[in-house]
Order: sequence, then structure tokens, then C-alpha cells
Amino acid sequence: MGDASVEVKDSRPVIYVTGFGPFPSHAVNASQLAVDGLANFNLEEELGVKLVTETMKVEYNYVQKTIPQRWANLKPKLTVHVGVSGQAETLTLEQLAHNAGYNRQDNCGCMPGSGLCIPDGDQVIHSGIRMDLISRNINKNTGLNLPCVKSTDAGRFLCDFIYYLSLKEDRNRSAFIHVPTLNRFSAKDISAAVAAAIKEMYKQVVERDMQEGKEELNGVSVKTKCDDMP
Repeated sequence: MGDASVEVKDSRPVIYVTGFGPFPSHAVNASQLAVDGLANFNLEEELGVKLVTETMKVEYNYVQKTIPQRWANLKPKLTVHVGVSGQAETLTLEQLAHNAGYNRQDNCGCMPGSGLCIPDGDQVIHSGIRMDLISRNINKNTGLNLPCVKSTDAGRFLCDFIYYLSLKEDRNRSAFIHVPTLNRFSAKDISAAVAAAIKEMYKQVVERDMQEGKEELNGVSVKTKCDDMP
């Protein structure tokens, strides 16, 4: 696992995963513990990747500044943001994020201007990762203590906000997972479920890249044949 604040020189593909630090009503953030616990699940060895994790401040300005920097420096193959929800009863995979409606104050008492993530941005951005397929595969895994569901409402707070920023960077490589509180499940069980979801997400990304590579190769081949014609 690596430090997200520095550029990764490792040649392996990067999976970048974030959790959030404490905020009112969550003095211990389950998402932070879940992400910290990923080191115990051998993702790097199993997937052949570099896992880079980071705990984000619950601050709009910090997130808005940091996320584009991480995408530029890390060039992640997959980015997965994790956040806690007091309403979540299980692992919840968010399919989309919203640009407007951010009227809840962060840890600094701040809100985005006009309640927007990005001025003139699309109202909604959907992830290209199929969360329904991820959920179905997770629920087949009898070794996990958390079932999994898909959602289309990430909550209009920092979770929705950070997700939108990453989807803006690359919708086909971005995902968000809401986890329940530690009152419902242990940090170990939550980490195990998050790790399983990341594996499934990464498989989708790799398969998409391979398919796009084949299509691009076929296009180049056709062009070359046409160019060679008299």
C-alpha cells in the first residue's frame, strides 16, 4: 500500500481507495477503518496492482482540490471512494452522483458555492461500472457477512461530492461504496466486503479495457488495409 500524496513510480496499475475521517455523529468513521483494513486482504498480490489508500478530510474545499491532483499524479486504473452512512444496513454500491444540492455544512462549516460540485457540470453522472452485477456477485459469496445492494442516491454530502469529482475524471474507472456503521458490523467484516467489491470492480475495468483495446486494434487494422489499397 502506498501514500497517495506522492506520485506512484511503481509500474503496476494503481487502485486508489479513500475513506473519510471523523465528522459529527461519526467520531470513529467506519469507512476509514474499512479502508485501513484492506491491507489484510492481499489485493496487491491477487490482482497484480499497487493499492494506494487515503483518509480524506470531511471538507468540500479539500476534496475539490485533492481529487483532481490524485487523478493526475496516480493515473489510477480504478478509484473507489468509501463512506459511512447511518442509514445503510449493508454494503451499498452507488451507481451515480449528483452535481447540485450540496447544502449541508462540512467540518469547517462550509458549503460549495451555489450548492454545486462543478459549475455548469452535468446534473448527474453514472458510473460505467455495473453495480448491479457487482452486487449480484457479492451476494453469491457465502464467506462474507454483509449482503450487498445497489443505490442511486449517495446523499448530497461529501460522499456524493467526492464521487461526482471522480466520475467527472473518468466515469468508467470510478466507484463509490457506502458502508454501515460499526454498530451493525465489525470493521473486519466491512473491510472484507469492500475488498470483495473492489476485486469485482477491477475485473470489470480490466475486461472493458481489453474489449476497447481489441476494438481499437481492429480499427487500426482496417485503416492499414485501406491505406495499402491502390
